Amino acid sequence: MKRMCLIVFAVLSATYAASAQGASCRQSWMPKDAPAFCAWRVEPSLPQARTYLSIVASDTSIYVLGGFRYDSATNQVTYYDSVLRSMIGADGTLGPWTAEASFKNGHSGTGTVRVGSCMILTGGSSSTPNSLTYYDDTQSTQIGSDGTLSPWVSSPNHLQIPRSNHSLVAITTDRGTFLNVVGGVAQIGQDTVHLDTVEVAKVNSDCTVGQWTLADYHLKGDRSSPQALAVHNNVVVIGGWGDLDLIDVYDDVQVAAERADGTPAPWRTSPGHLTTGIYGQGTLFAESPMPPNESLLFSVGGQPGTGAYANWISYAYLRSGVAVSDAIGVWRIAPTGKLPVGIAGLGVAQSGDRVYVIGGSDGSGRYHSDVLSAQFDFGQP
Repeated sequence: MKRMCLIVFAVLSATYAASAQGASCRQSWMPKDAPAFCAWRVEPSLPQARTYLSIVASDTSIYVLGGFRYDSATNQVTYYDSVLRSMIGADGTLGPWTAEASFKNGHSGTGTVRVGSCMILTGGSSSTPNSLTYYDDTQSTQIGSDGTLSPWVSSPNHLQIPRSNHSLVAITTDRGTFLNVVGGVAQIGQDTVHLDTVEVAKVNSDCTVGQWTLADYHLKGDRSSPQALAVHNNVVVIGGWGDLDLIDVYDDVQVAAERADGTPAPWRTSPGHLTTGIYGQGTLFAESPMPPNESLLFSVGGQPGTGAYANWISYAYLRSGVAVSDAIGVWRIAPTGKLPVGIAGLGVAQSGDRVYVIGGSDGSGRYHSDVLSAQFDFGQP
């Protein structure tokens, strides 16, 4: 099940905004240099339980794309091509989930990202009892002013390597906005191979995507489910899973500055490592609007190994005024914010001072349709 149980989550950047209600969740015993989370609140559930879904957030809505569910009674896997949208209320609560335009071919392991009013989807995989398909396609849609999506359009430009369980990151330079497809897993001959490659393409203002090319510099260690984020014009890769089960579960954080042509510079390993190797987690980059405008990274849930599921949130502050590769501090487990159950394949999003956890699967084999949210206080690093 390894090939089905890895996906990249669409990983999202958002601006953190403190609120009095969020700050009130900090108890006297908590250290100041740690985020404080309020109790989790139940939001409207997804229409179908699913895991290893992708998440995209806009200013007003959260979108859930694809994913899969395994039915042990029938030994069948359902791959979703559906896109669901929930509007974010003024108080951060979510509205009911409604269906948007579906993308082509239900699958999991897609990379997804929002670039302005464009939503981009790449790759992914699906399976039958007798076959496994990796996709190399690129699809795009436009987000309307009311949050609705236009019909998806398939690009004539395909990935160089059909792959799944990769990250998709958008970076803007003085030459435009570029997509980076980072890592993933592919079928090469008879072998399932985890990838250390990065593919790059330019995004146009009309949401079309240019030709994909392989970047010169590779990750240090091939991996699927690498949680990649855009951080101050750098690509940051957190954890992932390599070719050797139980051995290649990475606790490292790799950073590459983006060059003007949209390709990553040589990768550097941050001195700050995760509290444990992890994959199947969700990640976020949050920035405080208050001086001195510190920022932090979140890693939520995931699997530290086969059969093990995490219910904690890890975090690391970033120092200002230094290169991102040197800025990431010590990773710690947040004193509050533990999930009700250990879970992987979850989607994670942020709006203001609220974090949302969506779907996923746990160690009992349950597939979740649950949606939870919690306010958080940034802390004082």
